[in-house]
Amino acid sequence: MDKLVQYLLDVIRSSYQDLEYLVPCGSFLGLFDERPIKRTRTDGPRVFEFDDSESTCNSIRNLTLNAIATGTMPAVDVLRVVVDAVRNIHDASAVLDIGFRSLFEIYQKRLSYHCANRYTTGVVGGTFGEEYLILTKLFELHRPRTWVAAVRLVSMVTKSAIGIMYGGTTPGEAPSLSTGTHAASLSEISGLNFLPEAVCRETIRVVWRLLLDSAATERQPASVLGSARRTRWQIRFDATLELFDCFVGRSGQCLGRPLVSYYTVSRELDPGAAVAESGLLTDEMQAIVDLCFARKRRLGRILLPPDGSWPLISHASRAHTVKHVYDQPAYALVRDSLTFEETERGPSANKYVADLLYQRAPTDEIFAAIRNHRITKKKAMAAVANDSYVPNRMPGSVAVEESVDAEKHEVAQLLLEAMAQRIEQTVRYIQRQCDFETLLNERRLNDNSDASMIVPRNIQYWEHMNEIADQLYYFVLFDAIPYKAVHERLYSLVFPKDSDIQAGGSMRRRDNSYIWLLLQLFHIEKVASGPIRADLAGDEDMLDQLMQMYNEQQIVSKDAFYVRDLALQAAMSHQQEKISDNQGVKFRHPRMAVAMPFAAVVFRLRQEFGRWFREERPELLAGDSVCRAMKTAAVSQFRQYAVPNALYTFLVPPREAIGQLPSGPLTTYQQGGRISTLLLDNINVGGKHRLLQLVYKMMLAHEMGPQFQVDGRPPAARDGITCVSPHVVDTVYRLLYNAPYSNELMMKEVLEKLRRCDEAMVRGGVARLSAPTLRWLYTVYQLMNCRLLRFFKYYAHASHLVHHLRHSLVHVTHRQLYGSLECFALCLVNLQHDVGFLQALLDPGYHGVSLEPVRPEARPVRYSKPGVAWFACAMLARNAAVVIARIVAMRGLGDAPGLVLEDCLASLAPQSLSWAPAVLRFLPRPVRAYYARTNGSGESVVAPADVRRLIDARPEHRALIDANAPPGSEVALVALYADARHRPLFLLTLWELLLESPRPVIPVVRRVLLGFPPSQMSACTAALVDYIAAGIDTLDLSTVGPLLDSLMFTYRILQHEHVVFSLVRGVHDLRGDRARLVLVRHVLLESVEFVARLGEWQRLDFQGRYWADDGHWRKQEAYLARFPEYFEYEAQLVADGVAVDPPSALPLPIYYETAMVRLLPVLEFALGRLIEAEDRSLLCDILDRLGILYRLHQVPLTTLMNTLFVFFDAPALHNPTVMRSLALSLLDMTQQSFTPEFTRFVTAGDDWSVDAGYVCRMLARISRAIARHLRRPEKDALPESHYREIPNPILLVLTECVVELLTWWCLHQAPTSEARLLARPESEAEFRAEEAARTRRAAAWPVARLWLDIAMDPAAHPPPSGATYIHSTGLLANVLPDELMAFPFVQHLTAIVLEEPVLKTISRPKRYFSFVEFALPATYAQPSPLFAATAVFNSYEQNRARQMVNRPNTYLTLLHSILHYGGIGTFNTLAEVIRGLVASGQLCSDIQLLYLCATVGPILYRLKDHEALYVQILGDLVSAMAQVCPHIESLDINTSTDAVEQVMDFFCFVKDQFDPGRSAWRSIAPHISALPSLLRYQLQSIVDQ
Repeated sequence: MDKLVQYLLDVIRSSYQDLEYLVPCGSFLGLFDERPIKRTRTDGPRVFEFDDSESTCNSIRNLTLNAIATGTMPAVDVLRVVVDAVRNIHDASAVLDIGFRSLFEIYQKRLSYHCANRYTTGVVGGTFGEEYLILTKLFELHRPRTWVAAVRLVSMVTKSAIGIMYGGTTPGEAPSLSTGTHAASLSEISGLNFLPEAVCRETIRVVWRLLLDSAATERQPASVLGSARRTRWQIRFDATLELFDCFVGRSGQCLGRPLVSYYTVSRELDPGAAVAESGLLTDEMQAIVDLCFARKRRLGRILLPPDGSWPLISHASRAHTVKHVYDQPAYALVRDSLTFEETERGPSANKYVADLLYQRAPTDEIFAAIRNHRITKKKAMAAVANDSYVPNRMPGSVAVEESVDAEKHEVAQLLLEAMAQRIEQTVRYIQRQCDFETLLNERRLNDNSDASMIVPRNIQYWEHMNEIADQLYYFVLFDAIPYKAVHERLYSLVFPKDSDIQAGGSMRRRDNSYIWLLLQLFHIEKVASGPIRADLAGDEDMLDQLMQMYNEQQIVSKDAFYVRDLALQAAMSHQQEKISDNQGVKFRHPRMAVAMPFAAVVFRLRQEFGRWFREERPELLAGDSVCRAMKTAAVSQFRQYAVPNALYTFLVPPREAIGQLPSGPLTTYQQGGRISTLLLDNINVGGKHRLLQLVYKMMLAHEMGPQFQVDGRPPAARDGITCVSPHVVDTVYRLLYNAPYSNELMMKEVLEKLRRCDEAMVRGGVARLSAPTLRWLYTVYQLMNCRLLRFFKYYAHASHLVHHLRHSLVHVTHRQLYGSLECFALCLVNLQHDVGFLQALLDPGYHGVSLEPVRPEARPVRYSKPGVAWFACAMLARNAAVVIARIVAMRGLGDAPGLVLEDCLASLAPQSLSWAPAVLRFLPRPVRAYYARTNGSGESVVAPADVRRLIDARPEHRALIDANAPPGSEVALVALYADARHRPLFLLTLWELLLESPRPVIPVVRRVLLGFPPSQMSACTAALVDYIAAGIDTLDLSTVGPLLDSLMFTYRILQHEHVVFSLVRGVHDLRGDRARLVLVRHVLLESVEFVARLGEWQRLDFQGRYWADDGHWRKQEAYLARFPEYFEYEAQLVADGVAVDPPSALPLPIYYETAMVRLLPVLEFALGRLIEAEDRSLLCDILDRLGILYRLHQVPLTTLMNTLFVFFDAPALHNPTVMRSLALSLLDMTQQSFTPEFTRFVTAGDDWSVDAGYVCRMLARISRAIARHLRRPEKDALPESHYREIPNPILLVLTECVVELLTWWCLHQAPTSEARLLARPESEAEFRAEEAARTRRAAAWPVARLWLDIAMDPAAHPPPSGATYIHSTGLLANVLPDELMAFPFVQHLTAIVLEEPVLKTISRPKRYFSFVEFALPATYAQPSPLFAATAVFNSYEQNRARQMVNRPNTYLTLLHSILHYGGIGTFNTLAEVIRGLVASGQLCSDIQLLYLCATVGPILYRLKDHEALYVQILGDLVSAMAQVCPHIESLDINTSTDAVEQVMDFFCFVKDQFDPGRSAWRSIAPHISALPSLLRYQLQSIVDQ
């Protein structure tokens, strides 16, 4: 090695000295002329001896090969030394030719070596590709001769490698297209390619980007060859293009033998938009870059959908929809090539944030969407930056880094722009609905003596502004948006920047609503003391802008609204003390003159409110009338904290007035007033926030119970008061509903405190908690269970809230608290609707809700099966299993990669759950498969003889019915049943004894039962119910019924809801089970005690609109007075006046909960089992009689939708009577906005048909909601938006539409359902046969066909956006069961591909591109016309604008909307359709093939996660290509077609960005071998890497 280095040094030195003799140079690389060059001898010593160039070349080659052979240094390092030496040879010296000749011979030898050892593992010296890359070091910008030599040398080495790879065995041997390693490796890809794609790409990148750098500086100097026509740079350019032709297989003997694809070359040659549009490129390079850009654009139209403006639907869109295709790094490389109009139709962070704000999504969900956008955006920016070229920048040196401040600023801009859009849209909407042109009587207004409050006739629209104010207040309060930015943005809505609208310009743009919104922010202390104070102490610019925005016409118009139109006057009053010169302000701001006449109204309202407060007139503070409420709301705007402080004093007055709750004398509270919903809805946001803070701090946050502050002393507990007033609790949930954003942090604090209490249960149970803490827990559980379930259903952390109850459900021993906790757990689990719940079950790392108000960081989830079961209660475990099955059926598991469903199901209960075939029939396949493996023989029933033997063997059991039993019997019984193994037998023995003597000895029974954990009572009750059902044939129901009633209602030994659950818990098949169905009818319909309770409930008339029911608390007290609650089996003792021993536990305050409330979630579980039982008569009777209880249900509409979704093919529901009973029971039609057809069917039983008009109206309704249109409500009596079950307007419309469509499906199936009632499938084969039959019936559903026809008809899509109607269809198809719409719509692809004439044509022939040919002056000066993409692949909206709408393009838009919102099921269907098309053998055109690629292109990033499906689709596409190619006559070694060219680019993109791996390509290789030879080699160059 040393000898080689010294020799090379001598060669370098000699190139800088004149030699004494001629150097016979053969001009190996064309560097010199053929004649000898005369050198002059110098006086210095001769550096080395040589006779001619040949000997020197041989010496360098031999020394190099010897150095490699010795193995002292890797071959790569040896070659690097030689290449560096050649680089240092003088550029003008003939010795340079010797160096390059030596390099070529060395690489020839290395190529021979690698050829001989290509299938040998462990080859010494590395790969030939590594050695090849060293040649790129020869390229030097300032050495033109070295550059040209290097390019030509690389070309020669490349051609030699190609010759071997495609047929030769040694360098220089003639290649053949029919033989060679590629042809042999089609069936088994070896991957031992001499020049892998990565090596060629790096070479192309280096050469091209160095050429770019030299383009601007070396165009003018003449060539060293002396040609006047060719510059030095042009010689480099021509040589470079020749090299590129070698790489793509278009050069001489390399013809048809590519190393890289055209896609790869075009990607590497495109320097990026910044350079391409900068004018730095020469004409020659610009022409090539334009071609690359055009090719990328054509590919982009295949990889991106025709319209991607998919709205993000909170709690309806699956998780993957947030990370959409347009933000994916791989697609970002082609997205930039599209036009602005095309990319504008794609989703964006701004659109997503605007969608979520419109849908009232929780803040954490909004920030999560922004965070996901930023993550994908950073990746996309890095990918684009690394793929682009910046002059004099080394590739790969780009780092996308942003500071925290920059990130915060970007988030603020996103939120601000979304808020500004929403504000402007809402203000303009209200302007259209109001009459601001017609003026009222000016004399009366100027008099200002009228005591009434001016309120518009359409005040219901103001709830939109209240909602916006709440969102804006939150973002400014927690520094997500700075106030000054909000002020400037709202001002720009009136006076846009760079516009000609002056201060005295258009009155139409001015609106006092903008000032009102800014006034809400004045009540944030840091805003008032920060930018507002600074402005008023300075130049008063912001104050002047408020004056300019003021619309003096609104306050004197027909629809004047003092709360809004006095905003400017209120702002002046609020900041009066901070204005530097009050007397001179009207001179500094002349426009104040138009506002000041109404300042007297503000003054009068302030005086009037003060008088109310001093006179203690609570009826005025209650705000029962609109006028009074609006007066108080107006005062809240200009008096900081005056109104919330007064309202709190009204709720909790300072004077003592103690009231008692129904739980007894230990549950007392401070009596106070009740605040109306109307007033709470309309006071300013700061007042709501302040009032809730006061209530929480004084009433709900302290460990010592409610706190009271008297006479300025510190807050403290008050003797004799232990609980919170019911009106205070009502105020809490109302404030949370009407200001969910600004008050969300308080809810997070409550949840965090619940979690800490839950953890304390593990360390010591209830004993570790104080009495005030227990009361607080019970109060909060009731509040959440009976009033806040709607809030939690759409809460960002709803899926993980089960973590806050986990330990309490096991360790709580306080039975009253446990009853509420159990009910809340049932309801909370029933609320779950997304796979996030399954993830929460396997997320042991969860540590509570983050109290960070904005931008909480995402916590990575590591799935782990918990060591302890989630639920010790059998009822909770079974309910959770049913909910998981529903989630899997409705949402799928595609958005939870890595989640193991079996672990979720196994973690629910300590023992595996068994299910009857009737239940398994309606479970989704994955859940059914798990339970089919784990199902046992069911739960065994104890025989009566065994119970009798136990009684006889243990005579102490007589103490249960005999008060004179021997002493010690009670102690013996307690000891016996302290063993968990015996507990299920206790109720059985008690039942047998009560059959002898119907009156038990309650003290003894009570002592035994108090030793049972509350969580085990449902299982013990189930054992008793099974025992009763097994023996009901031998007992008369007239005996069983009263005895069972006495245990449930007289002695309260059994909980009514536990008995109902035990009868329908799913272990026993209720189809034909007479005993259990008789018991169900008895306990729900015939029990005298329960009928009495139900009758009293109906008489009291509890309202579904509980927030507006002023008499709810009086009704609650009346019901509990007649039917008091008992929780520790003491009911009979209290009735008899007997002392309770041991004493009852601490009584807890009852606000909302009763036995009826606890029954409701069990009824929801029972509803599914009764549908499975297929007893229509019993089902209708229960729904008709108990439907009134669903007024208590927090989410009845969602429950109905879930029920219909899961059981839409249950024969029991395919009956008009059953469907009417179901709808009437669960729905309050006054709170919903269904179509007239559905309403008439439900209320009057009218016939109902679906026609085109019905579908168009429903489609238009969904589209309007998606487009964020504010519409006048169809009914004036609808509840306020924030109190509705579903506050999200889009989700509400979707839910109502799904209910209607599934109802019509059930009615449509009625003719065939009678026969199905007799068939009772029980095996998996029968279940699958039934599913297949359902799929066939769904395919023939006329509604789906009609809907598809309308969605595909552009005439049915009114402006402004037809794509919205298509996306409405895609969204609805994925909210319905897949079989009804999604699958049939995807299967329609077959008809589109095979029947549409435009797809059956062959695209025009196109000659394969040659860089050398293109470089001819006549070519790049007049480039060939670019391929104009057919309208099939254009933007859908562009086609509509240009009257070019076509069915394939419309369907492609619809298909990708379905795939975007859909799950893995739609992907499977698409794969089946593609396979069916290939198998049919009817594909005949390259446009059809390209269309199939376009159906897959936008979902590649999601398919990558499902390898088997991904590989199947790729293989089928290659097979389709092989099927199509024989129909294309123009395919040969020189010619392709436009469509085939794009298909090849598509496959290259797949390999480049979503490589499925070597094993996948190995499985696809047989499909490639069926292609024509040239296409086969092009694809082989892609996959054989």
